[in-house]
Amino acid sequence: MSHVTPKLTALLGVQTLEQYRNEQRSEPRWEFVNKNLGVSDADLDHNFEFLNGAVLNRDVNGEVLLTTTGLFGPIRTGTLVHLDPELPNQVVQSEFAPMNPEANLVTRLNKLHDEHTGHPPSAKHALSVNGYWTSAVNGAGIQGLDGAANVFGSTGQLICDTDELHFPLLTYGATDESKKAYLDTLAYYGGTLLKPNEEFALGFTQDLWGIQYDQKLPQYVTEYQFGTQKGGGLFVEHHPFPHIWLPAQGIDPAFGCKTVSRILLGRRLDTTHEDGYYRTVDTQEYHFSMFEIPQDGSALAIRPQCIHNDSFTQGAQTVFLANTPANTVALRHSAPIQHMCAGDISFNKHQ
Repeated sequence: MSHVTPKLTALLGVQTLEQYRNEQRSEPRWEFVNKNLGVSDADLDHNFEFLNGAVLNRDVNGEVLLTTTGLFGPIRTGTLVHLDPELPNQVVQSEFAPMNPEANLVTRLNKLHDEHTGHPPSAKHALSVNGYWTSAVNGAGIQGLDGAANVFGSTGQLICDTDELHFPLLTYGATDESKKAYLDTLAYYGGTLLKPNEEFALGFTQDLWGIQYDQKLPQYVTEYQFGTQKGGGLFVEHHPFPHIWLPAQGIDPAFGCKTVSRILLGRRLDTTHEDGYYRTVDTQEYHFSMFEIPQDGSALAIRPQCIHNDSFTQGAQTVFLANTPANTVALRHSAPIQHMCAGDISFNKHQ
């Protein structure tokens, strides 16, 4: 999930602002949100167009495969907060002010990214793919997609040199070795785990809002994301704001499943070389790794502009986002890539 475009509506006659907002909130996409509203009335009132644009359903043949189940926050700039998935508002603001600007979350994430530059993960922990990323604004927009497929309205293409993708899946295991591999690989992408109730100052110029989405697997990936007239291919994207994902605890409200949060991260490496005819050739190489977030109240945070996807999550999780532009593309070969693995779990489009 990413930048949000306000939902466009055709109004007949004249409505008051209150009537318009009540009408919007009576739509099916608001069903669960109205029962799980963790933002204040004032914040909802002042940010209604932005938050309304983030509330959505995605369906295939009338079956809802993604729905919105909560609004929380925000994480305000210049404040010290921690996250708690069990509370009505998952963002808990401290009464104390942040005192060390160098310790803010974005600075920490950028430092991790820079320290691990030049030290890519092994093939066991990262998939390497050659491809070409071209955004919608540069003429590569995919036509005819579902209107809800991209929350900021247009999807470009990442043309890959393969029609199957097998993403390594890392878990924060019981051994020190597995934990180190997880954290080191995560750091390569500019990410980290936030421990349960860990306080942090964001260090970004805008507030982040928590939107809880609930997804049904494998259908959300295989039937919606892979669908030529739906998602147009599994999306990956990057944008100027940091992301934070906080998995829900227990059974999700829409589909009755236990949440398993899997976040796909990517990093682009550009190289230049001469071919056999002494021509300069530019190559884009992409590393991809997938991370399962521990179900203990931890959250996963990534730096601004980190490539990512969160479609492989089963159940409900809150994603924190800001209102900025984003660059979203679909993973494609000659058509949407429809054969992928998250670790040992296969996701294949039903023909």
